[in-house]
Amino acid sequence: MRRRLAAFWPFSIEAGVIRAYSSALGRHGATPQGVFWNSAKSQNARFAALLAMIRAHRSQADAADHPPTIADIGCGYGALYGYMRRRAEYADWGYSGLDINPAMIRSCRQRFPDGATGFEIGARPVRPVDYALYSGTFNLCMIDDAARWQRYILDQLADCRPYCRRGMVLNLLCRRQMTITNNIFYADREAILYELRCRLGDIHVTATPGLKHDTTVFIPV
Repeated sequence: MRRRLAAFWPFSIEAGVIRAYSSALGRHGATPQGVFWNSAKSQNARFAALLAMIRAHRSQADAADHPPTIADIGCGYGALYGYMRRRAEYADWGYSGLDINPAMIRSCRQRFPDGATGFEIGARPVRPVDYALYSGTFNLCMIDDAARWQRYILDQLADCRPYCRRGMVLNLLCRRQMTITNNIFYADREAILYELRCRLGDIHVTATPGLKHDTTVFIPV
């Protein structure tokens, strides 16, 4: 198992994040606080915005001929999966959840035994999907080098893109200047959008409704 896990993350970048999430999960259990969210309301607002981007793209691209498959990268304890299962419009969507934290994947498999095989340890899809979704995946940062963390984000998206048939959607916390505050990464909005366009091409951007500093980005493939 150690050899397998080592292939998924560079120790110096992600080890602190894994420890922080494991600690939060241990203290708070499978709750929004267990993944550093203040409430289920704000968590669900993010889910709604990201899924709306996918639905809009499917409509505009005439991609609604079959139910889409999505990979939830950084799935945590499976909150998005639970959110989708409670809503009829996502009943036929294919779902897989991935997280670099083994404790989170164990929690997902315990909470959703009927979908346990859909949860895997990793940072990118294990097989091609229509869309990859990142909800809060890059917010928590346990290093003090903001520029390095931004490069990490861009590299992760570039590595995932070949596995996506239609697109990727993510959120970014943004301020006027790139910074790390209380272990939360805030991008310089215009600077990171420029970098995304340079590396990944066209993007679609909107403010996340109801969430301060939060930007939703769709990257078509």
